[in-house]
Amino acid sequence: MQQAWIDLPPRLRVGDKTVRVEQHLGSGAFGDVYKVRDEARSKVYALKDVLCLNASQVLDAIREAVTLCQISHENIIAIKGADRFVDNQSNLHMFILTEYCAGGNLNERLARPSSERINWKWMSQAADAVAYLHRNDVVHRDLKPENVLLNGRGNVKLADFGLAREYIALRRVDARRNDGSWMQMFVQYYMDSDVGSPYWLAPECFAGHYTEKADVFSLGLLFFAILERDYKESNGKMYYGAFKRIRGVGKVGLGAAMAMYNPETDIAFSRRAQGSRDVQRLVIEALQYDPDDRPSAVELCNKLEETEDLDLEWLFRLLSEDST
Repeated sequence: MQQAWIDLPPRLRVGDKTVRVEQHLGSGAFGDVYKVRDEARSKVYALKDVLCLNASQVLDAIREAVTLCQISHENIIAIKGADRFVDNQSNLHMFILTEYCAGGNLNERLARPSSERINWKWMSQAADAVAYLHRNDVVHRDLKPENVLLNGRGNVKLADFGLAREYIALRRVDARRNDGSWMQMFVQYYMDSDVGSPYWLAPECFAGHYTEKADVFSLGLLFFAILERDYKESNGKMYYGAFKRIRGVGKVGLGAAMAMYNPETDIAFSRRAQGSRDVQRLVIEALQYDPDDRPSAVELCNKLEETEDLDLEWLFRLLSEDST
């Protein structure tokens, strides 16, 4: 899908709100995001602009809006309105208005130190949000630090549901595909973009056969990034995740290393990593090659909660730190 960034009119109508565009915040795989302000109430929102070049892309944009409308969780971005827009070149755009997260995205935030307490909060909130999605038969399919937003209080808000689908549809259609058409498109986008290779995908995604356990692997990558702070630099930008260094290739995302080089590829935390041994063990469980060896998102969430009682020394250290 091509990026949507255009010279938008200064004032736009989205649903029942008239908003004024204040700032272009960034571009993603499936649209551009702007900071806008409701003229009537002076409230700030985020506006996602998805350029739809064909009927399939229109349906994808509608699916994202519908998905967001059907879910409600404190750690998932809330939709505030949706509408369509035709630019001066007769191109159709879908607008999705959401709550605004002043804290930016997690990938940016990981460039700065954070306490054990904050790390645990991010992990716990992200796991709880994914567990909620899976309980409601929704698979995100694009979990990565850039799609984890932080509000003004530093709380997690999962975003960018352009690839999310109900799990029932995923089981009936995607998991049975032999051509891997959706994943080919997704991988090709990343290969052709400034982002580089798909660092955050589970190994089974490269073959186009996957279930909701692909989200669990991506969640494990997210947790590893939080605790280890390993990154790959591309075009002057740091992308945090879990990487393996392949001779003659350089750093490769863990899932890609498993899928393309060696299924037995494993990863370990360094001595500088944060988190208790119990928490690190949970992360490694989520990063298993075989989906059946990974816990479910619900199990991962529950086990993460249990770690509060498993390591008193670590817990004491959490309580003694400040929240910065």
